Amino acid sequence: MIPALDHPGAFFWTAGARGELRIAWCAACAQHLHPASELCTLCFSTDLSDVAISGDATVLAVTDNRHPWLPSLPPPYVIAIVELCAAPTVRLTTNIIDCEPSTVQIGLPVQVRFVPRGELWIPMFSPRLNAPSVAVRFDPTPVTRVRARLDVPRFEDQVGLSGIGSSLIARRLPASSLQLTVAACRAAVDDAGLTLADIDGLSAYPGSSGLPGISEGGIRALEAALGVQPTWHCGAHEVPGQTGNIVMAMLAVAAGLCRHVLCVTSVSQSARPGAGPRATGDAVRGELAWQLPFGAASPAHWIALYASHYLARYGVSRETLGWIAIAARRHAARNPQAIYREPPPWMSIWRVDQSVRRLVYTIAMCRVMAHLRWSSRGLNARAICANPWCGWLQWGPK
Repeated sequence: MIPALDHPGAFFWTAGARGELRIAWCAACAQHLHPASELCTLCFSTDLSDVAISGDATVLAVTDNRHPWLPSLPPPYVIAIVELCAAPTVRLTTNIIDCEPSTVQIGLPVQVRFVPRGELWIPMFSPRLNAPSVAVRFDPTPVTRVRARLDVPRFEDQVGLSGIGSSLIARRLPASSLQLTVAACRAAVDDAGLTLADIDGLSAYPGSSGLPGISEGGIRALEAALGVQPTWHCGAHEVPGQTGNIVMAMLAVAAGLCRHVLCVTSVSQSARPGAGPRATGDAVRGELAWQLPFGAASPAHWIALYASHYLARYGVSRETLGWIAIAARRHAARNPQAIYREPPPWMSIWRVDQSVRRLVYTIAMCRVMAHLRWSSRGLNARAICANPWCGWLQWGPK
């Protein structure tokens, strides 16, 4: 879970040995940049350097983690996003240390502390002594330009979902992920009134690379197991979530590249969620290199950070997150295979017991994440995520 040092931002992880917090600097447009890159993201200049900067900052977002995601970071620990006082455009993902987690609030003044980890010095932050909390300067809401819709036929009007199938749903099943996936595929084929010979497209999420908690395999394994010969396929996790593979299949069908596409998401979890051996044993690169060193290993962390900032910006209570979980349960009640169908019991004691609030907040964030993935189908997130799910898309009239 240590960041690799073969990239332009290596100085960020080593300058702490000299007691310095260093940030990338673009001389062409006189701006601090983070994370560091090969070129300036504002003016595209390659004339970049790194400069020392004050380590005073203010907490902009915070979440209290109680789950053991990484062996090297036992819980509890606090993940935060801080804004540097000397460079307000720079925000750092970090940990807040040397204090009780419950005392970390948005607006807390903090200062950098460097924690050695091998040859690296990880920039973390601790509360500034005798410094009062400050009113956070919230940036104005960005103005988003909404493009006018093209006056062309909508691709979703040219396709239809002709069949849905799923495997057995349980916490423990005497079958492999591939066996469950094949069972779900065959159920979808039967539901569509088709045969495997009709298939000419495959779309799988997340593809053969796999993600923590999501079964590996991908297009090639599924093609071999089913004995199909697709003329078009898509298998990657860089699509808009689990429903992204369905959108890609819809586009392929609407474009006439294929007629029947099997869309598959196969999910299994046999151990407590974690970052996985790759993230804990190898040097990390890319976006995760700026998150995993601080234990921000899950979308639940990332969403919780943004949610905490949203609640502070707009004065919304945490109870609002519970509404999302309740709505998800109500949707689940419509699915006879759902595991969690009854309303969550903890909302009734939300206002009574302070000790359960952080636990509820964590649960709610997981439900938010699941709801964002599956709300368009109105199915229970846990039931769907625990087992393969397949659907067929075929060409249809507008």
